[in-house]
Amino acid sequence: MKIVIIEDEILAAKRLENMIKAYDRGIEIVALLESVSESVKWFTKNVQPDLVFVDIHLEDGLSFTIFESVKVNAPLIFTTAFDQYAIKAFKLKSIDYLQKPINQEELNKALDKYK
Repeated sequence: MKIVIIEDEILAAKRLENMIKAYDRGIEIVALLESVSESVKWFTKNVQPDLVFVDIHLEDGLSFTIFESVKVNAPLIFTTAFDQYAIKAFKLKSIDYLQKPINQEELNKALDKYK
């Protein structure tokens, strides 16, 4: 499985990457993206991943802008400290909505749901 993580806090991104690897060492993190603009460029130039973990608040705006700018076919798991975006997130191709701080059990359930 190939996963993209979109998260502007580098420590949070690395923590999520480690948690995903704890779930399954065979998962490949193909990109760690920090902004809307970087994500739009990446999805324009690369093969779609199997799954995307995406924070809602990024350094240059809300991540929803990414999906208004480029077609992303992969299912999404939103990760955020805010719950007010849940409905909007589920209207996209979202399979789960994890509130920060993410714990391993919730992450495992989200990945099981994806499978």
